[in-house]
Amino acid sequence: MVVYATFTRRFWAFVLDCCFDLFVLAVLRAIGVGDWFGELWGAWLLIHHVGFVMEGGTLGHRLVGLRIVRVEDGARIDPVRAGLRLIIKISSLVPLGLGFLWMLDEPKRRTWHDLGARTVVVRELASTAELAPEWAAAPPW
Repeated sequence: MVVYATFTRRFWAFVLDCCFDLFVLAVLRAIGVGDWFGELWGAWLLIHHVGFVMEGGTLGHRLVGLRIVRVEDGARIDPVRAGLRLIIKISSLVPLGLGFLWMLDEPKRRTWHDLGARTVVVRELASTAELAPEWAAAPPW
């Protein structure tokens, strides 16, 4: 069963991602990387928002139990889709964030960057058998 990510869950993933990005930014400033600052910051953004997305989602997505997959077959996305998704995500902010709010009226809760990259964000649901200890899976009563 596919459960599409809600606006609230995606919002909290975004907040966590901003916290991670700001933390890395603060560390780079604190260690005083000087001339390399722009390159290192750009590298972090690419790793976080393209590399991690190829593995299923950013750190924020993973912490709130979300996964980014291809809409056709539910498989991991490739680097081209991840990069395209990032570019469209940035442009989704321009018209007052309409690209993000689009998910509120879209059946699969997809934003503009999901539609453009042909991706969907779904919940990662663990089965109750995996969560429960062996003795709790079949109680004696």
